[in-house]
Amino acid sequence: MRRRALILGLCAALGAGPAAAAGSGSGQAPATRQERLTSAESFIPLPTLSAGVLQRSSTLGTIVVDMGIDVPDAELRRRAQLNGPRLRDALRTALAVYASTYYRDRTAPDPAQLTRLMQQSIDQALGAPGARVLLVNIIYQRRQG
Repeated sequence: MRRRALILGLCAALGAGPAAAAGSGSGQAPATRQERLTSAESFIPLPTLSAGVLQRSSTLGTIVVDMGIDVPDAELRRRAQLNGPRLRDALRTALAVYASTYYRDRTAPDPAQLTRLMQQSIDQALGAPGARVLLVNIIYQRRQG
């Protein structure tokens, strides 16, 4: 009898899970990544970037960065959106330079140094200052073994 009550309780809890996660049945779609981070129209979220931390001939780990750029000027924001692939390439290059040159294994990543490198790459890719790099998350994952 107890087992049956436990199973019914688990089934009820599992059945209520998706409804509760969807906002109590309000019918709202899940928020986009931009809506979860900010409501500012000037913010452009970028995909998660990663780079390997190299030492001699081996990979020690990976640095993973979530970020976006804030572009208050509408014309520059339009240019940034149209040049998305160039911006992502410039940011990946800046992250790779940081991971292989500036970062030291078993230390916390330096957000100021990383932001400076990424800001320079964004300004160069857009051809003008005005877009501001905003880091959301920096993670260093050390390789197992």
